[in-house]
Amino acid sequence: MVKPFYQGKLDTFCAIYAVLNALRLTHSIRVLRARNILNETLMALATSPEVFRAVLEQETDYCTLVDGMLRAQSRVFPLDVRQPFGTDQDPSAEQVWDCCDQWLNGGSNRAIVFRFLRHITPDSPAVNRHWRTADSLKDDVLHLFDCSHEAEAILNVRKGSFVTRPQEIEQDKLLYIQPETIRLIRLPV
Repeated sequence: MVKPFYQGKLDTFCAIYAVLNALRLTHSIRVLRARNILNETLMALATSPEVFRAVLEQETDYCTLVDGMLRAQSRVFPLDVRQPFGTDQDPSAEQVWDCCDQWLNGGSNRAIVFRFLRHITPDSPAVNRHWRTADSLKDDVLHLFDCSHEAEAILNVRKGSFVTRPQEIEQDKLLYIQPETIRLIRLPV
């Protein structure tokens, strides 16, 4: 049976979509506004061919792109954006989980944007590097708002099912959430 192509299968814009979905959660943006932001972002990338090529060929971690989009949109929408973990930190999976729990259960109009690497086996390279948007955390399950329609898509992240350090990948924990990519987003209070 022939499967359709979904966003992310052909393009490399999952980081852009993660920000758009976060803005949908925090500011209820509609399709036309999201399309305009997407177009503005792609036009801005096109002004720097080397940066655009890095995005297209996945030769970036996309953090600069995500942060740039959030900065640009904060001029239009009131946004409170936080980066709880820097590159100089080494938080445990428990610390990342607690951060997500406190943020998502600390009020309304909140989202989390982050990048994960998905492995098939502990000793194989990541088969998927993907940016996602989380909208809730309940009963030890982090719900991913922007799930693919594909059967193998990750719909949720369970507590204890991921690592925050690549050397900790093991058979029961093949998902590596990169703590330095986590962006906490909400309407300012």
